[in-house]
Amino acid sequence: MLLKNANIYDVRAGAFKLGHLFIENGRIADIGFDGSPQSDAIDMEASYVLPGFIDCHVHLCVDTYNPDASRLWAGAKPGTIALSASRAAYRTLLCGVTSIREVGGWDYHEIAVRDAVNAGTIAGPRIFCAGKIISMTSSSTPYWTGMYDEADGPDEVRKAARKQLANGADLIKILASGAMTSSRNERADAVQLRPDEIKAAVEIAKDNFTHVASHAHACEAVINSVECGCASVEHGSFGDETAYKMMAKAGTYLVPTLCVHPGLLDNEEFASQTPAHIRERYASLRVTRTENMRLAHSLGVAIAMGTDVGTPGNHAGNNLLELSLMVNNVGLSPEESLLATTLHGADLLGRADEFGSLEVGKRADLVAMRANPLQKIEAVDALDFVMKDGVAYRDDDRRLGTNCPDFWAPGRAGGFY
Repeated sequence: MLLKNANIYDVRAGAFKLGHLFIENGRIADIGFDGSPQSDAIDMEASYVLPGFIDCHVHLCVDTYNPDASRLWAGAKPGTIALSASRAAYRTLLCGVTSIREVGGWDYHEIAVRDAVNAGTIAGPRIFCAGKIISMTSSSTPYWTGMYDEADGPDEVRKAARKQLANGADLIKILASGAMTSSRNERADAVQLRPDEIKAAVEIAKDNFTHVASHAHACEAVINSVECGCASVEHGSFGDETAYKMMAKAGTYLVPTLCVHPGLLDNEEFASQTPAHIRERYASLRVTRTENMRLAHSLGVAIAMGTDVGTPGNHAGNNLLELSLMVNNVGLSPEESLLATTLHGADLLGRADEFGSLEVGKRADLVAMRANPLQKIEAVDALDFVMKDGVAYRDDDRRLGTNCPDFWAPGRAGGFY
């Protein structure tokens, strides 16, 4: 397959250049900027073509249309959660996100979804799973009965980390601080897992050639996570100059998850149904988080895009709102936001040699849009073409002239189920 007349994005240079892409066996076989491709090439009509986007913080198994997280999946029939997660994965792919890091599923339903996507029986993004989140004994575990695995002390943390890997996890996720969407008895600015417990998780991850994602709102939890060798800090809401400078020096990625606030708060009717203590927390943290993310960015902290899809009102398929928030609220340039959701995400996943940029030999994951996102980042919201591994799952203008696969994806033999 040859795509001609495409404005091809170089994520390293932060610039587009008109050229053509040759795709073969699901990978980019050649990129050219000179000469005239053969007449039967697919004309991209000067669309802006970028690498498929990467969301490093999602929860596929959470019902985002339920405003009360304390009653998730109560009485759900067998299969309900996996089917919901499958549909969320499909919506995520169609919005242009071709790879995700699933950082807290529900009784491993998300791993079943990942395996089905990998087998080619359903359509979805490339999924990297953390399994259950390793938490200390917590008053919020009843909220997240299928998501938390309680562990107290280094030995229990090691066992819990090994359990996630044994169940098919690709990485480890820990709670180094409390959460916002939690019980009244939990504070997001309070430390949870201690340094010796965090180190235990990092040891097991390194033993198994993977990494730890650390949920850390509290400043001390951010510092603990960096010092113990976590690859990323999720949220990082209450960090200070010292904490962010440590992150920048260590190369620890920050995953800001800015989408949580508009997801819940911008729909007043929905927000009014949310438990009052959770709604008040979200509202009180909104300005603080934005200011602190601006500080982190100004201090040179590396940012990887993550939405926290799964929080109330923060729906799969709306993932690219995060790019606009990073630019308009935090002060990233469009080039920086695109880097955060492409090559930085791939690097955090340890897959920068496979995807995250449009380069020869990498997987043919790409998106296309008519407007230039460097001029206005909101152009990504109007993308009209999504390809993963050389298969077009969205082609609004029918450039390829064929129907794209629906939820039931092409199988390995090329047929449809």
